[in-house]
Amino acid sequence: MPRKRRILKEHILEAALELMKDEGFQNFTARRIAEYLNASTQPIYKEFDSMDHLRENLLEYVKENIRQEVFKGTKDKIDLVSVCANYIHFAKKEATLFCALFMGRDYPVRALHACALDSLNQLMNDMEELEDHEERRAFLDIIWPSIHGTAVLTAQGQLEYDEQTINEKAEHIVTHSLAAWKQSKIA
Repeated sequence: MPRKRRILKEHILEAALELMKDEGFQNFTARRIAEYLNASTQPIYKEFDSMDHLRENLLEYVKENIRQEVFKGTKDKIDLVSVCANYIHFAKKEATLFCALFMGRDYPVRALHACALDSLNQLMNDMEELEDHEERRAFLDIIWPSIHGTAVLTAQGQLEYDEQTINEKAEHIVTHSLAAWKQSKIA
């Protein structure tokens, strides 16, 4: 793809993402994206065959942004506590976008949940405590409702945590989830 088209495509996707950050999916139309671009809808339909094609590309664009923002580690390592804290921080910082991306029932939400769970599974591959897929799945069944629930309540403004408290909550959730998982293995 020529550089100009790639830049145009990225510019449209960024405008669509900004629209979702501000307003969620309810006003997601070519006309609203064009308003964000201060342009007509023509460049949008020239770059994307249809709104479905735009949504598919936006979903991939969002997945990559979330991988970079949420599932990244420090310079030295990436660990489960950091990723869980990043997820809650993302919910706090981008509440409208988080709600649009992770709190519905339609295809994009399911696809993003699958992306998040895949990223967590990859991270858990390196955890010595978890020996196989079944153990990772059992652990994920314990930790994910706590992390996701905390993120949802944070996005909704029900929990108002500062950065340090979010980090502490993530540490507690991981620690307690590991303890519960180990206890379930014994039982």
